[in-house]
Parts: sequence; structure tokens; C-alpha cells
Amino acid sequence: MSTTEIDTTRAQRLLEGLPERSESAPRALVVDSSGSTIFQSGDPTLPLALAGITKLYTLAMVLREVDRGALSLDTLMGDILPSDTVRGLCVLGGKDHSFSITIEHLLSHRSGIVDYMRPGRYKLRSFVQQFLEHDRGWSLDQALEIARHYPGMAKPGKSRTARYSSTNYLLLGSILWETTGMNFDELIRLRVVNSLNLESTYVYGPDHYEKYFTLSPVYLGSRVVRIPQALASSGADGAIVSNPKDTLTFLRAFGRGELFDASWVPRLSKPNAPSTASPRMGLGAMVQPEQGPRRLILGHSAVSGAAVGIDTRNQRYAFVTNFQWSPLATSFENVTGLLRSLPR
Repeated sequence: MSTTEIDTTRAQRLLEGLPERSESAPRALVVDSSGSTIFQSGDPTLPLALAGITKLYTLAMVLREVDRGALSLDTLMGDILPSDTVRGLCVLGGKDHSFSITIEHLLSHRSGIVDYMRPGRYKLRSFVQQFLEHDRGWSLDQALEIARHYPGMAKPGKSRTARYSSTNYLLLGSILWETTGMNFDELIRLRVVNSLNLESTYVYGPDHYEKYFTLSPVYLGSRVVRIPQALASSGADGAIVSNPKDTLTFLRAFGRGELFDASWVPRLSKPNAPSTASPRMGLGAMVQPEQGPRRLILGHSAVSGAAVGIDTRNQRYAFVTNFQWSPLATSFENVTGLLRSLPR
């Protein structure tokens, strides 16, 4: 790849200002629409867990299913999944609203289903805190039972706020299994890895435990996070492993409508709603709205400190991580800042 000559001084300063551990300096890569490198810091070929960025891959697979007629945004979750799976996931005032949840509600985090990872409003030790202290795995049924333990957050589609919930994407993974007959690993390998010729991308599972220590470490304060079982349990919500180079190859295909009909791309940011995890949430993607000369940024972040973004006006694609366990909004602000720091 050739490097496009532009002033990257502000981008370098932004990267230098990110909190970091000396063992894992922040890593970043920005490419243009042709894939040529605009800005790079660190080795873009080293593997890492994408965590929440996985949701963009899941989104792409769902949109592909809509394109081929297997689903629509209005398809009810209960029309695809067994009743016992759906029942009790969004109960408010004694009434079960679970069977009115649509594919669009799941994608845009407006299902009302509690996040099994962090039930938020309750002063209890969250599931995240538990596996950070002692790594553990879980099944879909176990995750859904945690969600069922709490009242729904809002009636499906009625909240003005997108209430981020990892439970939504575990359910989308099950829906994809029902419509394609493939598990998430097989689906990503066939439709993403093979079609884009990605060399370092795969869905992490129990058969990959020996690879965990080849991944770039993530820090919680000064402590290295070691959660191979948790990563292997995350599925369509957060189990993809890749590297910045492969990730931006995927992101370019995503942003150019090569994995699904291109007409979806502008629709992903409109309409959007205030979000508990990012400035705004569109249809399965985090959105930093256009503000005067500041361009609209579309992408996703992860609690691992990683984030990806698309500058929709200039067709630039960015990856950045500081390898620090961080709030989703903070990581998304980092990639937004990186893209906006570069001259037009």
C-alpha cells in the first residue's frame, strides 16, 4: 500500500494523548476508499479481539438476510425463534412484550431487553464484573436467563433512547442460525473471510483457547485482562478476532455496500436516537452526527478500547485502540477524533 501524503500531525498528537500501558502503545490505521494508507501507528497485522466491533459483522449478515427475503426489519423475533427462547425477555408491569420485538428493535437497541452483561439500574455485581474477576463461559440460555431476571427497560420501539444491550446481538446470532442453517463461525467464514480474502479473521471459540495469548493484551488499569472463556461465549455479540488491516478491509466492504445492498449504507444513520453507549445509535451502528464542518462518522466501539469509524463524506476508514478496558462512548470518541483530525 502506498501512503497518501497529508498532514497527520494532529492525528499523531491525538494518539499520544490516549491513556496507555507501555507494553501496548495505542495502535491506529486509517485508509482511503482505495485501501491506501493515510495514517498508521503500530503494526496493523497483529491480532486482537474485536469484542463489540463484532456487531457490525452481525449487522452485515442480518442485512444480507433481509436482501434475500429471509427476513425484514419488521419480522418479529417470535416468528423465527422458539417461544421458550423469546418468552419473558421484556416484561413490564406484569405484561410480556417480548413477542412484539422486531429485527429492527434488536439491531437498533430499542428492544427493551436488559443487557445481560450489565443490568445497569441495579446495584448488584454485574456479569462483566464477575468474569473480569474470574473468567467463565456461558451459553445463550444462561445469558437469556440473566436478562429475564430483570424487568424490561422499555416497551419495544417506544423509548426515545437506544438502550444498549448485548443480549440483542446474541439473539440476532440465533436468528441467523435459523435463517441460514449455519452457526456464526461458519457464516462469517463463508460470507466475510472467504469473500474478502481475510487472512487473520475468525470467530473465537473453545477450540481457539490456545491462541488467546497470541492476541494483543487488554488492560484494566495495570492488570492484563485474561478472559478466553468469556470471549469464546460472546458469539455474534463480540467473538471475532482480527487485526487492523483485515478489519479495515471488512469496513471498506461494509461502507461501500459490498456485503449487502449499497442502499442500506445511508439508512444506517437515519433515523438515529440518543444512546447509552455512543452519541447516537442508528440501525446497528454508532453515529457521530454531522456538525457544521464536522463530518458524520459511522462505526462501532468495544470495551477493549478499540473502535472503527467511517468518514462518510471523505470515504475514509479508521481503526484505533489503546488496549484499555473503557466505556464504549470513550472508545468511539477516540476514532471520531482520529478521523476528524485529518485534513479533508
